[in-house]
Amino acid sequence: MHRALLIALSVIAVTFGGATFAQTPIDDGVFTVAMSGGYPPFSMPAEDGTIIGFDADTAHELGDLLGVEVEIVQAEFSGIIGGVQAGRFDASIASHARTPEREQAVTYLDFPYYYGGGQFFVPADSPYDSFEALIEDGGTIAVDRGGTNQQWLEDNGYGDNTATYADVPTSLQAIQAGNAEAIFTNPIVGSQAFQTAGMQMEPLGGLVFQENAWITIADGQPAFKRLLELALQELQQNGTMQVLSERWIGLDIVTPPN
Repeated sequence: MHRALLIALSVIAVTFGGATFAQTPIDDGVFTVAMSGGYPPFSMPAEDGTIIGFDADTAHELGDLLGVEVEIVQAEFSGIIGGVQAGRFDASIASHARTPEREQAVTYLDFPYYYGGGQFFVPADSPYDSFEALIEDGGTIAVDRGGTNQQWLEDNGYGDNTATYADVPTSLQAIQAGNAEAIFTNPIVGSQAFQTAGMQMEPLGGLVFQENAWITIADGQPAFKRLLELALQELQQNGTMQVLSERWIGLDIVTPPN
């Protein structure tokens, strides 16, 4: 374990009345982390069946720093928060945005681990050149089930134009099958998924909204929360998060925007 974290553990023990590393969910030496596995390049299946990507590497780097084994569990995105809340997972590193509903169920770390947003995309041969034209024509928008992109569509009155799917690859399959005309997703995720699916997609305008991605844990674990925050801070300060960003995304998504 990194020397700075050993010192931090001593501080945590005093701050939380004797709480120690052995009194966190990772006291068994295993850090169980949930992610969808269907959100490339953040989480996606490798040829050997393991989950790889930016989120997966973030989990492994945290585990290495904390001196524990990392177990990544693939779960449908819409059920991850409930799994964290119920204690089936120690944490989620699954590109979750922060919403009031989720805040009632789980605890967020005090700062995000990357920064992003939502954007509309259509096939390159689409007749639509604007989101407004697609909506006016009654077009269907594919979106991840249970995510903030779905919530944004519903909150802004586009629920009747929305079709929900398990993940981005499945949403793209719906477009290929003629069941949807557009997808609403993170542009970073979209660009990777489009390439993998062999689809030529074009944006309909810029980012509709900006949102950040957060790590979540079950409520009532202040020492564990602080431990993860210290570990994530160390990864940010020593440049590891920047390396992961360049490796998987090809650009900086970990530096806070001005």
